[in-house]
Parts: sequence; structure tokens; C-alpha cells
Amino acid sequence: MSNQMLHNQLAKYYDRVYSFRDYLDEAVRLQNLIIKYSESGGNSLLDVGCGTGRHLKHLKDDFVCTGVDASKSMLKIARKNVKGVIFKEANMKTLRLGKQFDIITCLLSSIGYVKTITNLEKTIQNFSNHLKRGGLALIEPSHMKSSYVSGEPRITTYNGKDTKIARVNFTKIRQTTAILNMHILVAERGKDVKYFVDKHELGLFGINNTLKVMKGADLKCKYLKNGLMTGRELIVGIKK
Repeated sequence: MSNQMLHNQLAKYYDRVYSFRDYLDEAVRLQNLIIKYSESGGNSLLDVGCGTGRHLKHLKDDFVCTGVDASKSMLKIARKNVKGVIFKEANMKTLRLGKQFDIITCLLSSIGYVKTITNLEKTIQNFSNHLKRGGLALIEPSHMKSSYVSGEPRITTYNGKDTKIARVNFTKIRQTTAILNMHILVAERGKDVKYFVDKHELGLFGINNTLKVMKGADLKCKYLKNGLMTGRELIVGIKK
């Protein structure tokens, strides 16, 4: 199970915190990449770390979709908001679904939560095992160390009519791990302001290490500097 508060106790606020993302545009970009690179010829899609299912909402009409996540709370929201998709609780490090897919997506740097290279190797091998020959893996990698400045403050806000959210965080770098300490204020109409501290740890594997691991799992790889968003990297892997 995921340990982060934003993925569990605060899951109902997740989509508002990330309301700046254009999931429809990202889904269209995903479809274009699938058309360009997929060699398996099918349309079964597995989204690993699917969260509240926002990408799958825009993909389910064109693909036979399954979503997996380690958080019960996120999956509860996904099942409510996205119909026609199978959702399962599963950890990407120990993924065993007993079937293969034409496409696997792992977005929003979710892969970083496996933390270590050893776990990355296990996870990528799991992806490969769940892909058909010629199938496609689309992974937004965990950021490189150069993407973080230790101690740099960042803020994300949501300004709804009845709900206001401010998330302020700073990052510490510990060897190959980014430690994000997030301080969250939630103000809702008629309620006292709530304050939470949420800690996230992500492995900083680097592009070269990630590509090496993927190639070792029988995936032909292509690195895209600008993937679903400008400045957000994406790695394309095709099952040999």
C-alpha cells in the first residue's frame, strides 16, 4: 500500500492539487505515441500507478483498459469516476496479473516510488513480462538529480469556490533519493483549516540507468526529451 498521505487520507484532494494538468491533451499525445511505436497490433492497455484514473477516462473509448494502483483510496475514486475500466490494487514491484497487454503506461514519475535500482529492475521486468511481443511501455521516468535543487521551495495552489488548497514543499537530496517534504493547507467552506505534512521519497535513477535496465528486460528503447508535457521526459520501450 502507498504510504503517502496525498495518495491515501488526502486522496479526495488529489485531483484538485493536480488540476493544472491537461489529462485530455496528454491522452491524445499517448494515443499518437501508441500509433507511432506499437508493433503488437492490439489495444489492451494497462496503466500502472493509475491513481484516480484521469488518463484512463480519456483512453477507455479507444482501448480495453485496466488500471492498477497501490492505494485503496485512489482506486475508490477511480472506480467512482471512470466506468468501463477494470481497476485492481497491486504494487508494481510485485505485479502478477496473469495476462499480457499491448500497452503499459506508468506516468507522473510513479516509477520513482520503487526507490532503488534493484526494485527498478524488478519492476521493469514485471512490465516486460506483462507485455505482448511488440507491445509498448510508455514510462515517465523519475527525475534526474539535476532536476532538483536541494532546499528549493515550490508551491502549488488550488482556488476553488468552496475549497482552497496550498501545497508548499522543498526537496532534500540524499545520494540517489529525492526527499520531498510537502506542507499542505486545506480550507473548506464551513470547516476549520486543516494542516498536513506529507513526505515523499523518489529514486533518482537517471536516464542512462533507466535505459540500461529497460534494455536488460528485452525492451528496445527510445528517449524523448519532451513527452506528454514540455520538459517532462518519456521513455518508449518496445518488447522484443
